[in-house]
Amino acid sequence: MVGKIRTNEGCPVCQQPFSHIPKVGYVCISHRTVPKRVYLDLHHQGQRIRIFSDKQGQVLDSYQRGLNLQAKITYEIENHSFDPSKYIRQEAEKFWVTNLLDQFQAFKLPSIAPSYQKDYRRMIKVAKEFFQTKDVRDLRKLDLINYKDYMEKKFSIKPKTVKNFLGLFRTFLRWCKNDAEVIENYPAFPEVYVPEPKFKWLDQEDQSALFEMVPTEDRPIISFLMLHGVRPGEARALKIKDVDLKNRTVAISATFSGDIYRQRRKGRKAKPYTLPLHQECYHHVAERVKNNLPEAWVFANPRTGNAYSENSLLRVWDTVRKKARISRDIRLYDASRHSVASQLRNAGVSLQDIKDQLGHSDIRTTEKYAHGSLKSLRTNLQKLSLKKVVPIGETVSGVSVEAK
Repeated sequence: MVGKIRTNEGCPVCQQPFSHIPKVGYVCISHRTVPKRVYLDLHHQGQRIRIFSDKQGQVLDSYQRGLNLQAKITYEIENHSFDPSKYIRQEAEKFWVTNLLDQFQAFKLPSIAPSYQKDYRRMIKVAKEFFQTKDVRDLRKLDLINYKDYMEKKFSIKPKTVKNFLGLFRTFLRWCKNDAEVIENYPAFPEVYVPEPKFKWLDQEDQSALFEMVPTEDRPIISFLMLHGVRPGEARALKIKDVDLKNRTVAISATFSGDIYRQRRKGRKAKPYTLPLHQECYHHVAERVKNNLPEAWVFANPRTGNAYSENSLLRVWDTVRKKARISRDIRLYDASRHSVASQLRNAGVSLQDIKDQLGHSDIRTTEKYAHGSLKSLRTNLQKLSLKKVVPIGETVSGVSVEAK
């Protein structure tokens, strides 16, 4: 066995040094007291090393714990895998997962969309609780498998969420490798099966029927969403300076994250892109451009004069949904972005053109609209009628058409 187990303490009663009894430990024979801390004293490659805790930071608070660590280090030295920095607390702390996650959060959080920062902090908190003082250099695939099992059993979260948690931890390890440079590689991550999502969408008939129920003052922004397929946050963020009336185009280059304006689109690789302005939206946009300064909002909330907040736009949709008596599962996102993509695909438009319309950075994202028969993706929304000849109060396909 390498090194010797020592203590700096004396008997708390008589203040005399403890007696060392091999394989038993340090003890004051007169008062039957033992030290609260010991350490391992060894020489390695011409250097004296004193070790007061194990790799996880657990102090050597008993002679038996000291013996266990002595045996472990002896084995590592014999197998040429001993690294003193993993045992010297001041050095080892630099490699603890919990400490590195704090540094990673400080580095990464400013670039995360404000609406996602709460979730990001939560995922980091869970990782810290699980890995604690684990040395990042000692991580193995089994640790990641155990982490996956821990999340599934303790939090009962869905596979998609588990995949997101593991995805963040993979990003953290990539940062440890490329930015912090504390590891050379990291283990492979366990696979998480996530069922293919079933996207809800509306055909033009249903879409038009719902649009008739939108309050008149809110129709400009809702029609823009339903005809262009941009994200609601991107439509809310449109400014006069983003419009080119001469070429009848709009530049999609900013978004709202929650209610915070960001001069960039959602997604790490998302780039600004330009869309042709639909003729049915042209009149409103043209009037706004002619009568406002470049920094004004294209779609100002008529109630406040400011940009639509996230909640105010959701309230508009909620009003429409309740009026049409349809499920809460049908989101504005489904009735606009998903519907535009699915309608175009159903009409035979190429995936590349749909990708350009939606501003996707990767066509694999667009391909979700091409899985199987599009009819199988249809929502269970009952048919509504857009025909204005239907008297108010009567029903068409089981849905009542009510007065606005």
